[in-house]
Amino acid sequence: MDIGDEGPFVKEVQQGLIRAGFALPVYGADGIYGEETKRAVMKFQRRYGLTVDGLVGPQTLDKLSEVRSSSRPLNDFPLPNGIFRRGDQGPGVRQLQRALQRLNFDPQIIDGIYGPLTENAVRRFQSMFADLQNDGIYGPNTRRFLEMELSEL
Repeated sequence: MDIGDEGPFVKEVQQGLIRAGFALPVYGADGIYGEETKRAVMKFQRRYGLTVDGLVGPQTLDKLSEVRSSSRPLNDFPLPNGIFRRGDQGPGVRQLQRALQRLNFDPQIIDGIYGPLTENAVRRFQSMFADLQNDGIYGPNTRRFLEMELSEL
């Protein structure tokens, strides 16, 4: 896979990169292999000791699959109801942070405070789906997509 390639397979790789923590903030998982995706692939390759060429070949695909499948099982983990945004605090935010962490959108701190790291993790998750507004705010739509992704673990 290289610059200019398009289609569902490209989108699947992009979603894998995002879930593995390699953001695609401009175009998200749009199914088009452009410069943003190539940069994310190269960062992924560098982090995991692969040949850094920006091409998605068998080694990169195998490692991406391995990284995606290494997330811990869900174990009946509920998501909070309501709307949360930067500045909010409490157990609902902590639940959201744990869910994001389990989906490899690690907010880095599980403290129950919706700060910039949690907002960034929500944005990275939202960027995977065209149907979600990439605003960093957790609400009913983002909750629905999080539940869908968590159910696949």
